[in-house]
Amino acid sequence: MTQKRKRNNGDSSTADSSSDAFPAAEKLLDFSKRTSLIVLSDSDDEPVPRTGTRLQRSFSQPERKAKQRDSTDTIGAVLVQQVPETESIANVPLGNVDEPLPATASTNSALHKQATKLTRATSAKAATEADVLGSERQSYLQIFDRILHTVLREEAHLFSDQERQILSAFSDLDRHSRYLFTRVYMRKREWLRVSSLNYGEREVVEQSCKYLGAKKQDIEPFFLTEAEINDCEKALTLLLTPELRTLAKSKGIKQLSGRPKETLCSMIMKSTKQRTIVSFFKENKESTTQRVEELINEVVKITGPMICLNATAAELFERLHMVFFRSAVHINDDNTMRSAVLATIGQIRFPKYTIVRSSDIFVSAEHVIQYKALVEVSAAMAVLAASPVKQIDDHKQGWELYLTHRESWIKHIEYLRNNSTGDESGGTERSAIEYWKSHFTPGWALSRIVVRGAKFAATLKQYKSEEEILLSLLSQKVYQLHKRGEWYERLTLLYTTHLRPKRAKGNGEAQEQVLLLLKLGRETCIRAIQDSNVNSISLHAIFKQLRAIEGKLELEERFQYKHPRVSLEWRNAPERTVYGVRIKDRTRRGPSLWDGDDQVPCSVEELALWRYRSLGYHGLHSENAMATTLFSLLFWDIIFYPIPGVLDTEYQSRPLDMMSDAFYVSRKALIEQRLEQILAGEFLGAIESNYEAEFGAECVGVSWDITADNLLTVAQYMGGKGLEAICRVLAKEYRLKSSGFPDLCLWNKNTKKVMFVEVKSPKDKLSDMQRDWIDILLKNGIEVELCLVREGGKNGPAE
Repeated sequence: MTQKRKRNNGDSSTADSSSDAFPAAEKLLDFSKRTSLIVLSDSDDEPVPRTGTRLQRSFSQPERKAKQRDSTDTIGAVLVQQVPETESIANVPLGNVDEPLPATASTNSALHKQATKLTRATSAKAATEADVLGSERQSYLQIFDRILHTVLREEAHLFSDQERQILSAFSDLDRHSRYLFTRVYMRKREWLRVSSLNYGEREVVEQSCKYLGAKKQDIEPFFLTEAEINDCEKALTLLLTPELRTLAKSKGIKQLSGRPKETLCSMIMKSTKQRTIVSFFKENKESTTQRVEELINEVVKITGPMICLNATAAELFERLHMVFFRSAVHINDDNTMRSAVLATIGQIRFPKYTIVRSSDIFVSAEHVIQYKALVEVSAAMAVLAASPVKQIDDHKQGWELYLTHRESWIKHIEYLRNNSTGDESGGTERSAIEYWKSHFTPGWALSRIVVRGAKFAATLKQYKSEEEILLSLLSQKVYQLHKRGEWYERLTLLYTTHLRPKRAKGNGEAQEQVLLLLKLGRETCIRAIQDSNVNSISLHAIFKQLRAIEGKLELEERFQYKHPRVSLEWRNAPERTVYGVRIKDRTRRGPSLWDGDDQVPCSVEELALWRYRSLGYHGLHSENAMATTLFSLLFWDIIFYPIPGVLDTEYQSRPLDMMSDAFYVSRKALIEQRLEQILAGEFLGAIESNYEAEFGAECVGVSWDITADNLLTVAQYMGGKGLEAICRVLAKEYRLKSSGFPDLCLWNKNTKKVMFVEVKSPKDKLSDMQRDWIDILLKNGIEVELCLVREGGKNGPAE
């Protein structure tokens, strides 16, 4: 904290305890506050699928026919199989961090008693406050109290004695002060005028600001006040443009008309730092510091009292929320807290499930601090990586951040090599749980920095450094296993293209180097094909790379590498060409627009729906929603099965491990049993009962816009074999395969068949993910078509 002006007497706050271990985190303090940190999941680059997907136009909602169901349809029955309790998982430390000692029994007992006392006291206070604040305002306090009680009851060891005292002091605040803190906490970290805080009656808000801005004994205030403003330039930015003009005029500054805010601030600062002729010849010269101090006081007179969240308190509550929600996000950029508020006041509803909160996700307070600091660095790198390539300085800054942590990664890799157990890849239920919990270690957060470092190296064309990073990532099987395929792909490309010497023709030494690199590329491809963690999409691309390399090496077919896991060709869907009138608008960007049959502009997918309607089909432009909704309804009880450490709060639309490889392995027996039931034709009852019982609940992949009638029709016409195939793919690779499904879901009531259609406008091409889904569907007897939309009349091409 900065020193207080005049009345602080030199008091300062304690430093961030994570800065010693990770200096880059401290340098990024101001920058990282402007970034949106990533919700913890196994996917760093792809968004988690949202619930409630809005569908495009649909045709013909068919009436549900009475369906005779076998009395043996037991798919919706409550599961009774129990998952064994897991033992405490020891997190893998970083190479330069000592292994934390577990808390002793006596320590845990003392912490538990302290947390229980705090919980009871605050719960009693909350009961007397319920009628004072409105339901929405009260919900903020309810959630904050729930977070505080839950974490301190089970994970108090993750906070120091001083931090627990601060949290206890927060609980002792009156209801209005706690409510005000929660609202300010959920806003951006900036100075706020007390007069602008519309969180209650003016007198009450002002009094609460005084309480929160007062230091009590050894506990720092929760708010900073205007007395802590020492940065004159920052103070000026707190004024509105008209206020800046008025202030500038009072200082004799002219030519202010039309000046932007930044220019006005610069003019006032320049005027403040300049000495007058009189002051220059005075014996006691007026110091610049005094003039700046006076300017700050002038600003405060204009703004009135101001407050800003104390950085120490903000960081503590960020860690508290991270431990509770199992996510590391700045609260002002996170929907988790807002979703919890909406659920509390009844605006949204989460599924009902048993919470099995695990207290060993994080090992120690030191690990939590390190983990959060590293995640913030990774998030800052993600922001820099999003800059255009032309902004080379941003990419250089990202590369420097990687270099700051390079030695830590090297030491950590050495530690992993020396302490390998041989079963880190998540192949068994036990190792799957351990793999999932590794997501919450400093090592995992460090690996994200390293992965982003490889991308910066590629952008800056530092290919040897990129090769070094990729080899180090592939040398371990603890972190980010789902990315191994793309690491192999990129490493092979380095060997065959970017590391290849230029002008090798006629240069014997260079040609030998090219040959050596091709052999390295071939070995890399073979390693990738043998790696069970490489997904099917990457396998296909790597197999193509392998065949290209073997062609350059002029290997005979009998010497070419073969493996049962791979096939070079995907099945191709039959093509159908349809025509329509394209709306040409050069000022418009984005997807093309076409004339619909109802004279309303529509998308290319909606145009295709019109054409298939004329062929006797009914259907939806559902894309992935049809497949993911059917999957979630059929596996609802398994998705929300109480496995320790994945259903930790009541505000989850999915288990925490849903996007990781651990999801399938941890529930393998249950999933395989369900797949057998689907294959046997036992699925319509589960779809209907879960749809009716859970309608409107926030669940991963579910679009409640699709009616139960349409879901049942599609499932019935698809049959057990096709439905089982789709569900098996999603159960094993939900993160990867919850996208790329064909655009249209169509059914014909006369033939009682379902067909999926991928729609492509003239310049569109199939992605590898789309080609893979088409291959899966065709292989399991589900009809698929590729619909090519071309310009012309309704019935054919223009003449």
